[in-house]
Amino acid sequence: MSKTVTVGGRPIGGGHQAFVVVELGVCHEQNVELAERFIERAAEAEADAVKVESFQADELVVDRTVMHTYGTAAGQVRENYYDLLKRLELSLEDHARLKRKADRCGILFFPTVATNRAADFFDRLDVCAFKLASPDVTNYPLQRHLASLGRPVFLDTGGSFIHEVEQAVINLNQAGLDQVIIMHNPSGYPAPPEKTDLRMITTLRQVFDAPVGLSCHTPGCDVIMAALALGAEVIEKPVTRDRTIAGPEHVFSLLEGELGEFMTRVRALERSLGSGRRTEVEEMSLPRFIGRRGVYAARDLAAGEVLDSDAVILAKPNRGISVVHLDLVLGRRLRRPVAKHQPVTWEVV
Repeated sequence: MSKTVTVGGRPIGGGHQAFVVVELGVCHEQNVELAERFIERAAEAEADAVKVESFQADELVVDRTVMHTYGTAAGQVRENYYDLLKRLELSLEDHARLKRKADRCGILFFPTVATNRAADFFDRLDVCAFKLASPDVTNYPLQRHLASLGRPVFLDTGGSFIHEVEQAVINLNQAGLDQVIIMHNPSGYPAPPEKTDLRMITTLRQVFDAPVGLSCHTPGCDVIMAALALGAEVIEKPVTRDRTIAGPEHVFSLLEGELGEFMTRVRALERSLGSGRRTEVEEMSLPRFIGRRGVYAARDLAAGEVLDSDAVILAKPNRGISVVHLDLVLGRRLRRPVAKHQPVTWEVV
């Protein structure tokens, strides 16, 4: 595994800023023009990439009686899974159009793929990476095929045990791919707080020694900010035009008009986290100059006077000799007089 993965020329991990992905997902309402608008907004906000969900219901679902439950602004909705996918799918040609739009906007583009056929199609489009959805953690044939294409892979892990994730990573590695990003994506649409388990980000980094990210299924941005503080190196968040739309992801998505503020918050938080190492300080800063103490004359002092604890005070700001050198000052004889409340300097002792 590689501690740093390069996607579209941008390094992920190794202390680089978080790679932010705007998920077009299924919030485009099967409207290519709307999806193109989302791409424009993501590029304007200076996100790193946009991602699409590539699936064809007829290729994936055999039992068309299976039901799927998800949350909306109006409450829980139960819907036939095949019908849901059918009304949300885009064609491969639609996705090619979105890739061209992303190229024109100068933003990276990659898909979640469900079949070898789709993977080969996007490979011909020269996408920057692939994503494996969490249900495909056990889809070993698809994993090996993606590895053979040689592009970085984002691996979703929601609903998987660590040993299942480990086997998927082994499959990718053994097939020749070490450019893997592990994604923590809490289960649920939306994911409730008790299932968010952000400490998994730390666990995944320790176990796999690879870049780890968060695919956020929780309303708002608090979880994302906490994930960044825990060391997440990728953030993925879906976008919508309206959170009240009845669909699987709208309720926890960002509004398209919020993308700019969202990116500003992410980058500001990253700056506030710093490097964890204080390698330089501002000598005239409040704590060091105004707040720290120096050695001052407690009264008018004459030349030749021996300095004792009654002759000096330790006061602010930190001028002259610092308080840390007080023991070197006491007992010395003044070479020149020092007026009351003037700093005692090395030139006079």
